[in-house]
Amino acid sequence: MASKRVRKHGKRRDPLTDQEARKLFARFAAPMFRAAKSPSQEQSAQRLAQSLWLAMVTGPETEDALFQSLEEFDLDAKDIQVIKDRYYNEMKPSTTKEELRALKTRYRAKKR
Repeated sequence: MASKRVRKHGKRRDPLTDQEARKLFARFAAPMFRAAKSPSQEQSAQRLAQSLWLAMVTGPETEDALFQSLEEFDLDAKDIQVIKDRYYNEMKPSTTKEELRALKTRYRAKKR
């Protein structure tokens, strides 16, 4: 029997579930957590990954604003570049265009 989530013309028929969204976030955030070596670094990685996740879902303007705001947290340019590289080369590519569309739909629906 076919699943309700079968794609028709490349589009999802049902919105993402909470479990699916958590799974996508875990995959997205994994590169941040690999670098964390202590509980405090894990907490920082979690907060940063959440911010990057929301920036990815809301668009390039938010991404740019987020990276600019990192300068206010006493991070030097080298550290910010490491975060950018990890985000653009590992984290963001872990989410397909279809998954990103589904996430945008999910969060837009949650705002109502």
